[in-house]
Amino acid sequence: MNDRPEEYADDVLPGVVGQPSVSGMPEGYIYGVTRYADVILANSFPTLFNDLVNALNSFTINFTDDIAAGGGSRARHTKRFDESLYDQGWNKHNVTIEKLIDERPIFKTRSHEIDVFKLGEDGWYPGVAVEMEWNNKDPFYARDLQNFSGLHNEGVIAVGVIVTRGPRLQAELEHWGNEGMYSNTKYGKATTHWNKLLPQVNLGGGGQCPLFLVGIEPERVIGWPGSDKI
Repeated sequence: MNDRPEEYADDVLPGVVGQPSVSGMPEGYIYGVTRYADVILANSFPTLFNDLVNALNSFTINFTDDIAAGGGSRARHTKRFDESLYDQGWNKHNVTIEKLIDERPIFKTRSHEIDVFKLGEDGWYPGVAVEMEWNNKDPFYARDLQNFSGLHNEGVIAVGVIVTRGPRLQAELEHWGNEGMYSNTKYGKATTHWNKLLPQVNLGGGGQCPLFLVGIEPERVIGWPGSDKI
């Protein structure tokens, strides 16, 4: 487990990002939780929690192929991460919610598609939703958090998980962009990374939904220029 980052206070309110209390998470990431999300996952959704741990354990990024190379709409390593969960029974998922009064439909709505979702241990709701935000514009966090909040309010999900770039990885990417390995705007400060996510969550993004936040750090990247480190 990583040492507690400086931004974590000794005592935090449940809606503010704090350090997980569940130990044994894979190395090479920074973790943050709200509303005891790690405890909920580990104790109420042990199979799903184990799936997530497996996916994080196996996940790596190749600097040349995944970071420096040009990408399409969805990064190759993001697809690999999603597929590692699909292989364990997770799926893309849309939820349709309809409300009635005296058996008369009042409204019907369909949620934004969840990239990765799995029902609970009994095969029914609530489940767990996972979104990886590797390199989008930071308003995508607001979309994910709003979606998690609404789905949690309706009893569809118990925990929302967001995987993104960690603060040390962000600093490394900015450095290599300035060194000309790729455009220095490719992984800019206004894109999705840890230090953009935490303020949104701490200001109430996600509502009452317990959140499990994962920041990818440099140890998960293979083939840094001039280095043999992972």
